[in-house]
Amino acid sequence: MDTQKITESLSKIFHTEGHRIVFWYDQDQEFLDTFQSLDLDDIKLVNLSEESLLEIKVRLELEDLDSKYLLYSPTQEPEPEKDWLLDIKLYSRPFHADKASILLNELKLQKQSMRAHLNERKKFFNSRDRVNRLKKLVSTDDREQDIDLKILSVLTRSEQAEIFHILMKLFGEMCVDRDCDFKSPTKSWTEIEKFGMAPFFWEQMTKAFGYNVESPSLSDLLIRLLVNDFDKNFRGDIPGSLSHFLLNDKTLATNASVFVSQWRSNLTHFRQYGIISSEIAKELRLDEHLINCTEECLLDVMTFEVVERQVIRSLRTKITQGDLQKPATLKTAILRRKDGHWTTIQLDEYGNNGNIYATTYNALESTLDLLTIRQKYDAGFSFASAKDMYQAYTNELFKFDQLYRLFHEDADKVELAGFDIIKDVQTVVESCYSGWYLDQISMNWGSFLEGENGLLEHWSIPDVNKQQDFFVHNVKPVLKSRPNSRAFVIISDAFRYEVAEELTREVNSKFRFKAMLSSQLGVLPSYTALGMASLLPHREYGYKEGSDQVLVDGLPCSSLDQRGAILSKHNGIAIRATDLLAMSKNEGRELIRDWRVIYIYHDQIDSTGDTASSEGQAFSAARKAIDEISSLIKIVVNNLNGSNVFVTADHGFLYQDTPPSPLEKSALTYKPEGVAKAKKRYILGRELGESEKAWHSSTSKTAGTNDDMEFWIPKGINRFHFAGGARFIHGGALPQEIVEPVIHVRELEGKTAQKEAVKQVGVSLLGSNRKIVNYIQKFEFIQTEKISEKMEARTLVVSLRDGEQLISNEETLTFDSSSDSMEDRKRVVKLMLQKGSYDNKKEYSLTLRDPKTQIEYERIPLTIDLAFINDF
Repeated sequence: MDTQKITESLSKIFHTEGHRIVFWYDQDQEFLDTFQSLDLDDIKLVNLSEESLLEIKVRLELEDLDSKYLLYSPTQEPEPEKDWLLDIKLYSRPFHADKASILLNELKLQKQSMRAHLNERKKFFNSRDRVNRLKKLVSTDDREQDIDLKILSVLTRSEQAEIFHILMKLFGEMCVDRDCDFKSPTKSWTEIEKFGMAPFFWEQMTKAFGYNVESPSLSDLLIRLLVNDFDKNFRGDIPGSLSHFLLNDKTLATNASVFVSQWRSNLTHFRQYGIISSEIAKELRLDEHLINCTEECLLDVMTFEVVERQVIRSLRTKITQGDLQKPATLKTAILRRKDGHWTTIQLDEYGNNGNIYATTYNALESTLDLLTIRQKYDAGFSFASAKDMYQAYTNELFKFDQLYRLFHEDADKVELAGFDIIKDVQTVVESCYSGWYLDQISMNWGSFLEGENGLLEHWSIPDVNKQQDFFVHNVKPVLKSRPNSRAFVIISDAFRYEVAEELTREVNSKFRFKAMLSSQLGVLPSYTALGMASLLPHREYGYKEGSDQVLVDGLPCSSLDQRGAILSKHNGIAIRATDLLAMSKNEGRELIRDWRVIYIYHDQIDSTGDTASSEGQAFSAARKAIDEISSLIKIVVNNLNGSNVFVTADHGFLYQDTPPSPLEKSALTYKPEGVAKAKKRYILGRELGESEKAWHSSTSKTAGTNDDMEFWIPKGINRFHFAGGARFIHGGALPQEIVEPVIHVRELEGKTAQKEAVKQVGVSLLGSNRKIVNYIQKFEFIQTEKISEKMEARTLVVSLRDGEQLISNEETLTFDSSSDSMEDRKRVVKLMLQKGSYDNKKEYSLTLRDPKTQIEYERIPLTIDLAFINDF
């Protein structure tokens, strides 16, 4: 060490740190000449070998109390009992000029005993970059183990000098892009060995996890940690081919599971975890070992992605084999897995299809719900009147159509991602929907159509408005309510009732919006030209003589401009939805400024389903329709100040994913005279006569037209022909086609908005015990309100923490029960405490956080007292 550096170090001790007396022992007399040449300005230099120690003592303590002294001795430091200056040393500062001592000073370490330890690590300290990075981590009271952990942190560039984070970085280096090599040494591991830190690292692995093998390696450690996490959450005995990887110390094995859980939930490292764990699963041939495992055994296992596939296989098998004695049990398993790791992360390999496992579980859940409601009506449908069946459809039966749509919407995504795992489930769904439900509803509803008193003669349902009276019943009252009030009407082509029900729930989940769903009896035949005309304001409407063209008050109404002309007579305007969506706020306001009635025409479902090449996308079109109409409502309310918005449809639709069979074709042996229009689900004409293959009536009876236009519609779900698309149809009389939705959306203000705002359900911890006495602890929570129109689900991440420090695994719980039973609304979570020392007088916490915002829902104080189990 040169004179300049010694001068700088001593000046810092005297002037920056403020010490008056500094002792410097130089046993080897290495720095005798350096001492004699020092120039420290106001510092008095004393060579103790040349002075009387008694005289020095008197001078320092009695005669010269203001001067600063550097006391140098070219000898070994004396033993305390022989040291004349011991009492002075107690308030002075020692100085050493060797490299370890300089490091000690530079790192601001208080313990002089650390010099020897730093000297052993001198190879690491040869780099100024490494020293500077270490300085940012070091605390003045650090001891040998603390320094070594921080050296490992520097070498691995981990976020924290903590063994879990160091391991995450070490394992993460095994990945390059989406490739993984867990058998070759990584760059960081090579440096750990190079700087002699491997023995310390393995000591820490023994302390943390009980990992103590004859020939330790990172790859072996990795396998054992993952297998132990698998075992910790597996219900039963794991496959024998994996048991030799288990760690002997069960408590420390819990620590392994805590680490693995924290690793896969870490926002920085979860992608590498996915790649590495998949590679280990292949190495272990885990899929072969899981082939006979049921979802009960694997319910809580989140270690490997391959587990997710086996759980889905097991659920699929039970559904396809009809093992549904307790469908609620399978539903519970699905909900548990939907909260798990592999369903809540972005799986890059599946592109933009969302999380493919979550999508698959959604499809299975829709299947279970469909089969559950099917069991409720196992004896078939039986209703006393058309009104009863109509109400049953709007109250519950629509769910058959909705669940069928939701299943296929998700199943299509699964198929696009290359999964064929639920193909067999689709057969079950088709059997239930196409093979049972459609037959039941068409047969039962058909019984109310025929006869002198049937609906075809008297097209009305008590207490249900008719579609042709929409303007009178809905729009006029709004216009009369206030002189300057406006009514906005969104008409979506083929927007059937069950889709509208989902939209209503979606709108009601937004602050300041209140949506109310009702229905009206649609016109028959249920097709666009007649349905759209019926929704316009009119004194009368009907067909042009000798044509199938519909006229409203004598005016044509098929195009947007023609409808606009009709609306203009009622202070109204017609707009395409696509045009409004593209407008700025000012453009929209300028367009509607002079009008009180604004009809917005939307076409997503019908334009997709009515074309043979795209009819298979009808359900994805329904999803787009929900999204687009939701956007339209927000634009109307927020940009155009619309306080009253109506959403309705011209007609509904029927859709079967499986193409219809020849039995569903009502082939006509002859074409009647007077036909004006012939489609798959209806024939329009005059003087059509009767047919045993069709229902016969007139639009004057079923749509309130002012003419003698007649129609035939095939019975049940049949078609007259299969030309063009045949899976997506409308025009007939089934509830899916003629139960038309009417959603009334209002903007809420002030206290009303607060009162009506949708809130998330509350969650409370059950039990009064707030003490943890085991490394594995179960907590039971209850959802305090059921899911309803004003209460939506809440998802929380549950963990144990010491302040902000995570000391357990993290588990996700979703509280989304709509049951009235408190028992059904309970959820249980198992948390594993990280091995360590816990103060039984200190307050720790059970934390519940929103997984998206990280906002804490609740922090519940508790104590940790492991004294009992630590005694044994």
